Amino acid sequence: MTTERRRRTAGVVLLFGLVYIVFEFVTAMAWVDPPYDWARNFISDLGFSDCAVVDGEPICSPLHPLMNAGFMVQGTVFTIGSLLVVRIMLQRRWERFVVAALLVSSGVGTFFVGVFHQSLALYEAGLNGFHLLAATLAIGPGNAGILLLGLLAFRHVEWRGYGIAVALLGVAGLVSSVLLVTETDFGLGIGLIERFAVYPLNAWTIGSGVGLLVKGVRDKNVRAARMRETAALPGS
Repeated sequence: MTTERRRRTAGVVLLFGLVYIVFEFVTAMAWVDPPYDWARNFISDLGFSDCAVVDGEPICSPLHPLMNAGFMVQGTVFTIGSLLVVRIMLQRRWERFVVAALLVSSGVGTFFVGVFHQSLALYEAGLNGFHLLAATLAIGPGNAGILLLGLLAFRHVEWRGYGIAVALLGVAGLVSSVLLVTETDFGLGIGLIERFAVYPLNAWTIGSGVGLLVKGVRDKNVRAARMRETAALPGS
């Protein structure tokens, strides 16, 4: 696969990250009694398959299958897109291996958040730890991975602006992850802090997809302009 085709493929794959955003919004809007609270409720509450009171919070998500499908779509998109991106932006084998390991761990974790979605049955069977493990893999390694990717990409002039933006996303995600683990919400709501930890991953997915596609079009236009200039030279 040529570099140009790999960029285009990665861009298209990563844009499917929009599916998760749409599924999350639609699922949240379906909550009626009680309405979904973006600041207080966890993201995983949207995938809870029963109507129940958990830790004093009432949960009832009518479209939980849609949300859990969204987790699995995002996990798949993130995993495939990550493997393509590291091949495009990183040259050294160790860099590709480390960054890919972190990002793929995040993608797999996100997928299994949907598989081991929260439910009363999962709690009663003592298996909720699988959901927590999947969520931990999704958030921590993912933010560490995009931070490292950004720092490594920054060294190359072609990807310098991208590297800065991605590294900042990773820092924001990791700081928020620490706040989430320590349950420090500054009165904003723990659900909002979780979003500050998770949404950098969604932003990386969609932003990278858009960026790669735009870069592909821009590079193609530049090559076409140079060919026209060359053809216009005397004796050409």
